[in-house]
Amino acid sequence: MDIHKPKPWRGWPEFVKEIGTIVIGVLIALGAEQAVETLHWEHKVADAEDAMRVELMQSGRDAYFRLAIRPCAITQLDGIERALVASRDQGAPVASVAPYRRPRRPWQSDAWDSARALQITGHMSTARLTAYSRAYFFAEVLHRTQPEERQVMNDLNTLTLNAGRLQPAERDRLFAALVRAHGVLIDMDLGGWLLLERGEALGLHLSSVEMQQTLDNARRDYGACAVAPNLSKQPS
Repeated sequence: MDIHKPKPWRGWPEFVKEIGTIVIGVLIALGAEQAVETLHWEHKVADAEDAMRVELMQSGRDAYFRLAIRPCAITQLDGIERALVASRDQGAPVASVAPYRRPRRPWQSDAWDSARALQITGHMSTARLTAYSRAYFFAEVLHRTQPEERQVMNDLNTLTLNAGRLQPAERDRLFAALVRAHGVLIDMDLGGWLLLERGEALGLHLSSVEMQQTLDNARRDYGACAVAPNLSKQPS
């Protein structure tokens, strides 16, 4: 049996050299592991941002659609108000009106919610994270407010069936619905305008082709009252 004799003590310089070699090896291994981990998260962040950009761009097109048909809603609500005032002040019968319509859109934040749940947002720069958070804040506001808009539409659209000479209680109910409709309209349209503005910080811009296509769709669905919105001015 061979017995390996211990190496003779060569002094502190040799010992320090061996320890240094071990430490350097460990540091190289840790650095390589950290580099792989960093690259892994960079890919995850890039994929998440791609998904969020697609989501926000769709919401941006939907917001532009809303702003394009805003004049249609204002004209229709003003007409309903005039009819109710004439009914109250002159006893005039209220003519049947066309249904008050507002578009229903998804206002999705699935990609944002997923990125937060998977802790991907923790690996984004503070500036990018803040920009996405500000944009998605308004997508979430629009998503939460839309059911209220659907309800007020239903309340006003009883006029499509129950027009004529209104009882005071019914007229008061319609006046209240009209006030809510105006309030929800500005909340939704301002939210859409702000979503578009916040998207600018992320480099999300609707092209002229996208804006024209969206405007064409708005005119197809709502008629000539749809116009290209002035995006430099907040709706009020």
